[in-house]
Amino acid sequence: MTEAKKGNIFIIAEMILWSLFPIVSILGFKGISPLVSLFWVNIFATFFFLILMLARRKWGELKIKKVWEYELIIVFFIGIIFYGLLFYALSKTTPANAAIILLFEIVPSYIFFQIIKKEHFALKHIVGVLLAVVGALIVLLPKSGSPNPGDLLILLAVFAPPIGNWYQQKARKIASTETILFLRHLLTTPFLFILIYAFGESVQISNMKGIIGWMLINGIFIFGLSKVLWVEGIHRMTVTRALAIGSLNPVFTMIFAWLIMTEAPTLVQLASLPFLVVAVWLLTNMQFKKNSVKVEV
Repeated sequence: MTEAKKGNIFIIAEMILWSLFPIVSILGFKGISPLVSLFWVNIFATFFFLILMLARRKWGELKIKKVWEYELIIVFFIGIIFYGLLFYALSKTTPANAAIILLFEIVPSYIFFQIIKKEHFALKHIVGVLLAVVGALIVLLPKSGSPNPGDLLILLAVFAPPIGNWYQQKARKIASTETILFLRHLLTTPFLFILIYAFGESVQISNMKGIIGWMLINGIFIFGLSKVLWVEGIHRMTVTRALAIGSLNPVFTMIFAWLIMTEAPTLVQLASLPFLVVAVWLLTNMQFKKNSVKVEV
């Protein structure tokens, strides 16, 4: 099997795993707040990457001072702002809506990195951005004319990853994936702990009866394994190609939501998908031979 085929398998497997994220996260909220759920998912992911880092004998990378400097920025933009807003938003919207709006991340990511690379916007890329906006608006503006607050929060959240991803890429040049992800989750944990108690909540394990299984799945398989698959995949193909494959994510989310939560996709959700999928294709097409700088969060 060629490396290119291995890369395709890794990215497809990652995309299917990540499509479960909104569903598993929502099922892990029962009886506790989204912030507390994120705290425990983060704990489980930390242990997953600790074991992986130790197994691959990468603990020496913890001595690299620059990695810690980058990680603080990564933690702020991805660990706290992005996932904090996303987990709270998931308690107020549907898995399918979340997966669709998350596709809009391509727009701020594309604009951010185009500015860094100082390249001109081609006409097809401008069209791609406009189509992504239309696709998001279809979901955000229902017949009532009043957007779902959860959907709006997700739209706000996707503007945070580009900066964090920029520093995550810089960190990847001097340390391994497992070390970077271990530190990211490790450093996020105390910040989440402080936020939980600032809001007068508790992290007691007794409140997790019946949902700990969902949080373990989220922490180990989705926050953990799916990220490993992503990084291994983009070592074998350009990130833009991987991102294009990932545009099918909402389709799988809709299928799993239907099977697991009996939530059938709505006409509005189905109508928005073509706009967003074509937008992703336009923003990534013809760039497969170039080195993209977007890194999965």
